[in-house]
Amino acid sequence: MARPCRRSRKVAQSHRWPTRTDTSKSPRTSTWWRRAKSSGSSCSRGIPVGERTGGSLWRNEAAWAIRRKKSGCPICRRGRPRDVVAVLRASWVSAPARAPLPGYVAVVSKRHVVEPFELPALTARLLWEDVILVGKALTELLSPIKMNYEIHGNTIPHLHVHVYPRFVDDPFVGGPIDARVTSFARTRDERLQIGDAIRDASIRDRPRRKASR
Repeated sequence: MARPCRRSRKVAQSHRWPTRTDTSKSPRTSTWWRRAKSSGSSCSRGIPVGERTGGSLWRNEAAWAIRRKKSGCPICRRGRPRDVVAVLRASWVSAPARAPLPGYVAVVSKRHVVEPFELPALTARLLWEDVILVGKALTELLSPIKMNYEIHGNTIPHLHVHVYPRFVDDPFVGGPIDARVTSFARTRDERLQIGDAIRDASIRDRPRRKASR
């Protein structure tokens, strides 16, 4: 059984979260990162026993086959993902209250497929454009040193893209993110700020989309 994740002030203080060098566009952002590094909002945890593969249902073929279907998909049964902060053309953008890194979001396909190649060509293009828009919006909001994009679906086989802003002193510097190791608590205002930035980017992008039709 997984152990409960307890808040660790030591871990939060051991990582110097950077602030923006130019805060003129979004003065709230620097406050966000100062709070992330000083408030003890991070939590370090070991990988739970028996979850070396992330808790996937792969080993139970019957359960995995059910979850792969739309009728057995937890996202489709709810009608949409949890914690949606923006709705785009081919996707929902989810920003959960606890995340591996403070700027994390998931871009979740509105159409139930397991693999990207299962999407019709036009829908695949629209989904990728959504991912690019989200990455650009987070870059403008948070000024990360790099953006990471990951597709797994090992626990919930409904196509979604994990989008991570990376920073020079984040817990996974120079390597991939392991969501089983760290968790950051985010306020409602912080998550709404992410949603606002993505929606604003979508509005600005409308003329370009119309011109490309």
